[in-house]
Amino acid sequence: MNTSEQLQLVPEALLKKRHDLDALKARRAAALLTNPRTTRKNTKTKQVRIIKPETILCQARSRKNAGIRYNRVQKKGMQKRAEKTVVVKNKYWDEEREEEVDTETTANEESQIREIRYNANSIGSSTIFCILIRPAVHTTPKTIRRTLSSLRLRKVHEGVFLPYSSSIQKMLHLVEPYVLYGIPSVETVGDLVRRRGHCRIDGKRVQISDNNIIEEHLGDSGLICVEDIIAVLTARDVDEEAFGKVSKFLWPFRMNARKSKFQKRMLDLKDGKLYGDQGEVMNGYIREML
Repeated sequence: MNTSEQLQLVPEALLKKRHDLDALKARRAAALLTNPRTTRKNTKTKQVRIIKPETILCQARSRKNAGIRYNRVQKKGMQKRAEKTVVVKNKYWDEEREEEVDTETTANEESQIREIRYNANSIGSSTIFCILIRPAVHTTPKTIRRTLSSLRLRKVHEGVFLPYSSSIQKMLHLVEPYVLYGIPSVETVGDLVRRRGHCRIDGKRVQISDNNIIEEHLGDSGLICVEDIIAVLTARDVDEEAFGKVSKFLWPFRMNARKSKFQKRMLDLKDGKLYGDQGEVMNGYIREML
């Protein structure tokens, strides 16, 4: 009998894996000689964080520009962008460009193009949905952080329902580069409450699993189910007392980012200059972030 037949053949992939494991063990042993570690708790070493001077200058410049804009809007207002006229856009298909084109008109004008019409701003609406799209970090001026905190927007990609009054409108103009807001439809509000709805009970975030939770905490106001909350949030004439109780009861909605970290880092996809008032187009952005 041949000796070659008695030997067991080892696959090449297994030999390569063993070689890699041996090399890894050798590297770890060499690292222990240079940096000995006695216990598991002492494995974390203090890392020195180096900040480039260009980063410090860039942060200081952005903080200064944000403060200048905040003071200017607070004194003079948003001027042209804060007009109290409803902007209506018509979307139609351009055969020459082979793409959808928007034409801007006012609410009083009659457009000859009978295509999709939608409000491009939130003027005239009673309730809006606002999402924080840029984090308020230490480089953000304190005035902007205080305004965002008063709107209950403290974490990035969190959204809240707000009554679109004159005071809320002014506060949104002050922090417009940091937020994205618009008019949600009844279907969008229903999906938000059912899929992302959480309530505040004893300072804790609790999921709205059934209507018994709503009836227990909002039954005195006549709200006993999810449909009642949706009706309050989408009413044309806002009941301030009921809306205030519902907004305090609901925890800010935690949304997903429109672009993932992989898309931003590897594919270099950016959100662009998307911020501020979006009108009825906000429904599409909410669907993307659900």
